[in-house]
Amino acid sequence: MGLRAFIALALEEPALGEAARCLARLRAGPLGESARFVRPEGLHVTLRFLGTIETEAVRPLAGAVAKQTRALAPFEVRLGVLHAFPSPRRPRVLAVDLEPVMLLAALAAAVERGAVAAGFAPAPRGFRPHVTLARVREGARPVIDAAQGPPPAAFTAHEVVLFESRPGAGGSIYTPLERMTLGGPVATQP
Repeated sequence: MGLRAFIALALEEPALGEAARCLARLRAGPLGESARFVRPEGLHVTLRFLGTIETEAVRPLAGAVAKQTRALAPFEVRLGVLHAFPSPRRPRVLAVDLEPVMLLAALAAAVERGAVAAGFAPAPRGFRPHVTLARVREGARPVIDAAQGPPPAAFTAHEVVLFESRPGAGGSIYTPLERMTLGGPVATQP
């Protein structure tokens, strides 16, 4: 029997708290009726969506990804601006960008190499570092103001997590299955 899975970087404090407060403000405001919001405990950066995988694939996948992530040093991740994509005129997703883009892209590439080494097909899309806050309801045209976003906040990325995703009342529930640590000294970003 399979399980729906993805590999992500979970937000940590203080960035998690700021993103959750932003989410609550957006939900309480005029945008609240036109979007389905993510649960605060589910805030994360998807590095690789896997779809449905066999339970037996979990350990080999985690091992292959861990082999790749051990080569990367932990680094600071900062919340960026709030935006809508694919465009502000036709929003489908409300998200907060993350920085530094280059280090996050390197982390996503390491996860991708591990997934491919474990036998998964290459990801069909490129990586864009962001945290999804809400999905806009069909036909809604909310006005998005970047000033509604969270204040700058950061955390140190020191591991990636293989999550199972199960639909639940009020949104999906994410259960950690495996944790893969980043190795080396903490990277500094100018």
